Amino acid sequence: MTIALSHFEIRARDLPRMEDFYVRVLGFVVTDRSAEGTHPMVFLSASPGEHHQIVLAAARAGDFAAGSLDHIAFRAADLAALRRHHRTLTAYGGLPVETVSHGTSWSVYFRDPEGNRLEVFVDTPWHVAQPLRFAIDLAMSDAELIAWTETQIAERADFQPAQQWFAGLAERLGRDAPR
Repeated sequence: MTIALSHFEIRARDLPRMEDFYVRVLGFVVTDRSAEGTHPMVFLSASPGEHHQIVLAAARAGDFAAGSLDHIAFRAADLAALRRHHRTLTAYGGLPVETVSHGTSWSVYFRDPEGNRLEVFVDTPWHVAQPLRFAIDLAMSDAELIAWTETQIAERADFQPAQQWFAGLAERLGRDAPR
C-alpha cells in the first residue's frame, strides 16, 4: 500500500500575514479560499500538478496552539488502494475513521495512536472550489461512487474537469501543465 506525501494544513493566528509570507517570500499562489462568512482558509500551491500543498486555516478558540498542524495528507494510487487503507484502518481498531469527498478527492480521515490527524485520499477527475466536504460510502463500486460524486458537484458554478483547472494553475505559475 504505497502512498505519497501531498499536503499539510497549518493553523494560523494571523492568516493575512501567513498568506503574504507564503506568497511573497516562498512563491506560492493562492488556488482557493473559503467563502465569506465561513471558517477562513487559504489554499496554496507552488506546483502546477497540485491544487494545494499547504492549507492555512484561521485558528479557532479551543484549537491546539496556533501554528500547529491540523493534518498531514497522503495520496493513494487509486480507489482500490484507498479502500485497502480504509479496511486496514478499520481492522486496526480503536481509531475513528471518516470517509468524505471534497469534490476534488475521495478521502479517509483518521488519527494515529497519539492523536495526530491524517488523511489518505485519491483525486477525482474534477475541480470545484474549496473548502467542500460531504460524506461518502466506500462500499459503492468505483462507477457508483464516481457517478454519485459527480451528481453532488456538477451543478456548482465552479465545476470543471481537473485537467482544465490544472492547466490554468500552470499558466498562473508560469510553468507547463503536468498532466
